[in-house]
Amino acid sequence: DQGMVTRTLPSTDKNIRPNIIVTKERLPQQVDLATYFAKIKQSIMSRNIKSFEIVDERDLQVGGVPAKQMVCRWDLSAMKDMNKNQNMDHIKEGQMVQQIQLSLIKGDTAINFTASFPAEQYSIYERPFSKFVGGLKFVG
Repeated sequence: DQGMVTRTLPSTDKNIRPNIIVTKERLPQQVDLATYFAKIKQSIMSRNIKSFEIVDERDLQVGGVPAKQMVCRWDLSAMKDMNKNQNMDHIKEGQMVQQIQLSLIKGDTAINFTASFPAEQYSIYERPFSKFVGGLKFVG
């Protein structure tokens, strides 16, 4: 039982398209949020993106459910080295991305939000994203 929804948002930045990915994963066995989130964090960090940095990390509540959030940032041009089979000529050095990783576990289901925005427009997109997430309610 897995599902994913991706939304690409309008932007004035021609090279970095703001997007939000929501995934739902049915957990085969019970796991606590800290352990689950540590695996996600390790997966991201193991990509060894040259300019990767964690900007913020915190615990919060989403719809009354404990959640963990990490905000990271990197130069998109670092992805060229990792994706040599894809045409990424449009990406130039200095195009910074800032990304929110937000995870929560409700029952036997993990819900993850990955929101990526051009770093210089982060505050423009982060506010409505946080308002959306803050308004979520879980039934049952």
